[in-house]
Amino acid sequence: MCNLYYLGHSRDEIAQFVATLGQEFLTTSETDNLAPGYIGADSDGPVLRATSAGLELASMRWGFPPTSPKNKAGKWAKPITNIRNLESRWWQDVNRQWLLEPEHCCLVPFSRFAEPVPGKGRENAWFDCKDAFACFAGIWRPWSGNTRLVAVDGKSRRQRAHGDHDLFAFLTTEPNALIGPIHPKAMPVILTEQDEILEWLSGGMESLSLQRPLEESEMRLLERG
Repeated sequence: MCNLYYLGHSRDEIAQFVATLGQEFLTTSETDNLAPGYIGADSDGPVLRATSAGLELASMRWGFPPTSPKNKAGKWAKPITNIRNLESRWWQDVNRQWLLEPEHCCLVPFSRFAEPVPGKGRENAWFDCKDAFACFAGIWRPWSGNTRLVAVDGKSRRQRAHGDHDLFAFLTTEPNALIGPIHPKAMPVILTEQDEILEWLSGGMESLSLQRPLEESEMRLLERG
């Protein structure tokens, strides 16, 4: 399950990508001076979402709220970063509007992503797309609550406190032949073609047919470690 990726694209590179889609490019105060960096679960990352004026690059927190704030052991449950079983009640009923409504479909730009190597502790394998600007097929939602880690004045580490957040997650699917030998459970749904990207942003049940692995010939294994 992908819980770490790297975005190395500049603001201008993302703007050029948005222009190829025939869309206006918008930023916020948080993304206007975009810096490259790693994005991990329950941290903030840049996401492209549709607005009436164009595609806006907004900063959002990675991970939907879990079904319960705590697990059976009484520990804080992890946010839901990856979306796999679209037939479950969790997505078809509880979160249906976020999954299907066009205004909640989004693109998560990335340069490379990590998949954990089974049996190797914290070792990751890193992958990228060879010759294309790539995005994960994502969804986003607004949320208010007190179970997320946020910056608190006077504290060196983030604390659990109430906050208003825009949250995102992205679809996963069965792995292709490149990723499967390293991570046999899943890989992110990756969009590189303009028609598929626009189809995803249009939402609806038809867009869910894009939940399929990218061809291994379009990807490469960069490193392990």
